[in-house]
Amino acid sequence: MSSSIYNIPNFSAFSIHRHSRNLLSESESDINIFVKEYKDRVEKQLIQGEEHEKSLVSFADTIIPEPEHDEEWLRDNYNRFFHYTPNLDLSKVHFLTEMGFICSMTFAPDGAFLIVGHSSGLIQMRHGITGTVLCTLRNIQFPPKPVYALEYSRLEDRVCYAACMDGAVYRIEIPNISISNEDDVMFCIRADPGLESLNMQFYGSPGISSYSTPFVTQRSPALSLGITADQSRLVVGYGDASIKIYDMETQEAETTYKVHKLRLQFIPKKLQRMHTGQVCAVRCHDQKPTMFASAAWDNTLRIWDTRCKVGCVMTFEGVDICSDSIDLNRDHCIAGSWQPTEALCVWDLVARKKQNIIRVQNRRPDVDGEYIYACRYWKSTQYNRKGKYCIVGGSGTKCVEVINLHNRYIACSYPAAGTVLAVTSHEERIAFGGTTPVFNIVTFHDPKHEKYEMPQGEVNVKSMTLFHDDSESMYSDYDPTEQSKVAVPSVLPAPTDNKILSKNDDN
Repeated sequence: MSSSIYNIPNFSAFSIHRHSRNLLSESESDINIFVKEYKDRVEKQLIQGEEHEKSLVSFADTIIPEPEHDEEWLRDNYNRFFHYTPNLDLSKVHFLTEMGFICSMTFAPDGAFLIVGHSSGLIQMRHGITGTVLCTLRNIQFPPKPVYALEYSRLEDRVCYAACMDGAVYRIEIPNISISNEDDVMFCIRADPGLESLNMQFYGSPGISSYSTPFVTQRSPALSLGITADQSRLVVGYGDASIKIYDMETQEAETTYKVHKLRLQFIPKKLQRMHTGQVCAVRCHDQKPTMFASAAWDNTLRIWDTRCKVGCVMTFEGVDICSDSIDLNRDHCIAGSWQPTEALCVWDLVARKKQNIIRVQNRRPDVDGEYIYACRYWKSTQYNRKGKYCIVGGSGTKCVEVINLHNRYIACSYPAAGTVLAVTSHEERIAFGGTTPVFNIVTFHDPKHEKYEMPQGEVNVKSMTLFHDDSESMYSDYDPTEQSKVAVPSVLPAPTDNKILSKNDDN
């Protein structure tokens, strides 16, 4: 009878594996086997890191796909989106894994530099083109508290606000560092701020940074924030399902949108006008000072008016938002859900209904799911005033996609090493980062917006497209009256180096 009680570990997975292969002795326990297997895995990763010239190993990253499986779709991605186009990878910067994941980032209004927030509480100022670290605005926090949202103030010069998991919204003063966006100097660091912050973390308490000071503090974690168009109010979403609106001058909470959990059972679901889950996304309208949108873990997307003190003015159900993946443009709102399919939706704020479900037509077939973490409109005053393009990143597609919302086609795709958690853009530049210690800056330009000068005797292949967009003129240099003068052959010649094709023809 004692054997049936004390010999339970003999029937574990390790013991069955041990008896089946007769590799280990009977006296060796399962804990020793687990420790040995963990040690072997660490040694393999160290050897693999030395081969790829990596200084540190991160155990928080997801499984890195094998190169032979990704080589085919990367080559196809280059031929479809990068060949014969001005799209380039400007910079790809690797940093220490101890700095943490990139959880948020935002461009300066002039695009000269980037503000990047990490999961360790570190906030850095990087060059807008090269991605080089210019200054550490906030040191690594101990214990680490992620910075989930960054918002640049358009009223105050060189001021940024950051929402941190410790419940505080920090006011960050951007130092006046003279940089140039046109030179090709890649190394402009006066000192290594990353190593300085790491030394502070391991050998003493972090020093107080003069650039970052608490603006408003609460007990609940601050997960999202936004600044109204008139720069008079600060909207913050917290982990206790509340939304607070602060006055920028007095720093006092004017309005608090929160409902007690005990009262929810007496309110019908259709009449609930406040969030019941963690508010993970807040976006303020750029043109309407009183309007802002929010999304929470209660699978709802809500539109608010600061003049309405009792709750939201619109509620959209079935939006599974898990990160800061909503954006506003004119009378539309896009939302990226953490779903395998139909994750990207466009909502009409005038009609108060779902306008479109973006089902991408030219995505590669080996994608298991979308699972969107970051979703933004392309911030370009020249080509995206009407909200035609959006930038999407997540954990399913292994890349950042620029999607044309009108014809549901991927205009460009940038491969990513891991899960993408933050995306931002300024004119033709797009920056993104996530769980892997890699920071990327790329350029995007749709070839149909550019006037290509075709040599004499060449056929204008650009005028022949697979789809048509009614929102804008496809090509400004195309004249329908001159169509009869060009003899288009039935079979197009193979592209050579002196011919420029558009993305639509590559697809």
